[in-house]
Amino acid sequence: MPCDFMRCHALSFVLFTLMAGGPAHAEEGLTPRLGILQHTPEHLQENQDAGAQVVVISLAWDRAEPAMGQFSASYFEQVRSSIEACRKLGYDIAVDPGLQYPPAWIFQLPHSRFVNQYGRAFASTKVGENIPNAVFNQAIRDRQENVLRHLLKEIGPELTQLRLGWMKYGELAFPLHTFENEINCYWGFDEIARGRVPGLPPDLEPCPTGDWRPGQPSPHHARARAFLHWYLGALQNYHDWQIATARKYTEAPLAMLYPSWGLRPSHGEAALEHDLDGSTSPEINGELQRGLDLERLVAGIRDTRVIVYCTWLDTSPAFSQDDSPDRSRWSPAHYLSTLAAEHRPPLHAWAENTGGGDSAVLSLCQDRIQNYGFRGFVWAFERDLYDGQPPEINDFAEFSRRLRGPISPDH
Repeated sequence: MPCDFMRCHALSFVLFTLMAGGPAHAEEGLTPRLGILQHTPEHLQENQDAGAQVVVISLAWDRAEPAMGQFSASYFEQVRSSIEACRKLGYDIAVDPGLQYPPAWIFQLPHSRFVNQYGRAFASTKVGENIPNAVFNQAIRDRQENVLRHLLKEIGPELTQLRLGWMKYGELAFPLHTFENEINCYWGFDEIARGRVPGLPPDLEPCPTGDWRPGQPSPHHARARAFLHWYLGALQNYHDWQIATARKYTEAPLAMLYPSWGLRPSHGEAALEHDLDGSTSPEINGELQRGLDLERLVAGIRDTRVIVYCTWLDTSPAFSQDDSPDRSRWSPAHYLSTLAAEHRPPLHAWAENTGGGDSAVLSLCQDRIQNYGFRGFVWAFERDLYDGQPPEINDFAEFSRRLRGPISPDH
């Protein structure tokens, strides 16, 4: 389940801790590092005393570049002042570039919105959801790279971490599979994606299946298979482009945020048997339409300083069976941490919960951090530690102390 950062148009800070870089799972006994999301300045010291070590400055693209090519000097001065204040307190600095908050002008570019097979263009009034079509539209990617380059020029490239994903809530996924009373929505039908007008990224092919639509008959499932391979590959292309683009401007570790449950082995094949008509479990839940082929995405990473970041550490144990030999039954925490460990060389895995959790959720997070060797964890959200209901900040401090023992060397 994705994590909504509940962002408003004020500079926000997000507290969490992360690695200094290098290959994952290489040092036995390394203590996982911790943090707290959505901190407020008045709790900065108290959070640090409870175990937070790194401040993530969460920016907003619409505030940084209110008009195309025109950057706000006052906004970046505010950002630099916040960074300096946190560094004086001894914090390391990480950055969320805030590309999930695009300026209104981006949607004036041609073909800037995702379009589904019903001809509906995706738009949302919810903060953090109204994302542009950077998967298929190279012009959108160019604008994203431009603001990232300017951002890192303004604040400096020496960061503890840079967060990637850059779609809904800053995570990586196509829009949801339900939209405007339509279900089973696949988002690869804009004019650029279909090859009707130019504008695709140079290493991405247009949709190979012509006028075929998911759910229509496909002899031997050939069109369905070709479409799905292309569709999942398009999101992987954007995933890999983010990593390569960010690496041009910083050597910092890059945290790729993966939401939700994700596809599991055989899920795609089951959907193909029905020509992607939306009737199988991964389609009903939207994992397939959102492109969440986690095994494919993680296996394709070539940068050893990418962090595999799970944003649903606290999935209910009732939904999963982590001791099963069947990976389709594993929680996202177990599955993503295993993919990170199996990568060659291994990658670090990090996680956060979804927010609003009680003491039982904090305990569940502790178990999964220790069982699956997460190198870092962020608790969502600070407000839940100061609302007078458990867990409170002193509970988080105790949680931090309990996690100072060694983590599992197997993950």
